[in-house]
Amino acid sequence: MNRAARLLASLLLAALPGCGAAPTPEAEVHAALAALEAAAEAGDAGAFSELVSADYQSPLGDREKLRAFVALHVMRSGRGREVIVRVRDVRIEPAEPMRAAVTLAVGLAGAGSRLGAEVYAVDLDLAREGDDWRVSWAQWHVAPATDLL
Repeated sequence: MNRAARLLASLLLAALPGCGAAPTPEAEVHAALAALEAAAEAGDAGAFSELVSADYQSPLGDREKLRAFVALHVMRSGRGREVIVRVRDVRIEPAEPMRAAVTLAVGLAGAGSRLGAEVYAVDLDLAREGDDWRVSWAQWHVAPATDLL
């Protein structure tokens, strides 16, 4: 993770109740999701890519294709983009403690005169790689704006 993403994750984890206790895997996943959101909103495709596993695969391709998709979206939306993420579900099964299945609603609003937003339903798998959780698989489809409520 880059320095900014690590700082954000550390701050989020420090703000959790029971600051003296080690963060739970679910809290670590939430911190990784917050770092993804921050990188996307900042338009930092490189930082976003660092949060994606080198082994990433999805129906749309590998890590490089995902990085290119994010970079294209950043270029299209310009400055002033806003990313809204609603975490719907995080599941870490006891039989697979190094994997998290996540369901999100994601809203992307661009800059300028674009008043609308694109909303997606997103399913992710995150895998623990060392001390970090990284996206190992993802798929998404257009969703109604009400998914962000």
